[in-house]
Amino acid sequence: MAKYDLKYPIEVDGKTISTVTIRRPKGKDMVVIGDHVAALARFYTSNAKAMKGSLEKAVAAGLKAAEDGASAPPVDDLDEIDAAELTPPDAAVYRAMVAIADRIADLGEAAGELDLVDLQEIATRSLNPGEA
Repeated sequence: MAKYDLKYPIEVDGKTISTVTIRRPKGKDMVVIGDHVAALARFYTSNAKAMKGSLEKAVAAGLKAAEDGASAPPVDDLDEIDAAELTPPDAAVYRAMVAIADRIADLGEAAGELDLVDLQEIATRSLNPGEA
């Protein structure tokens, strides 16, 4: 289990929630959220591939510049990522994040009240067993 301090606390039943506990998913959790996990994994995977491709192009350009005697541009700059290659999140991705936060952080319907920053962080940490 891991504690996560919300960047944007929420109010539930008159109480402010500023910290949640993210627990490791169990088999019964995966039965409930498995389809959501799959949707989120597909989203992350498609964008990771797009980012990798863009960074590979930037590295190749840097190597070419070095061969030509020019100074190589930095390859760790996120500006190198071609936004057209990225898959924007759709409602299924957000439903998945809410369902995961609901189940793994035991937030219930309050998961839908989370700020997007916190929602993304909780969903990501929930699916990384080393984190929770």
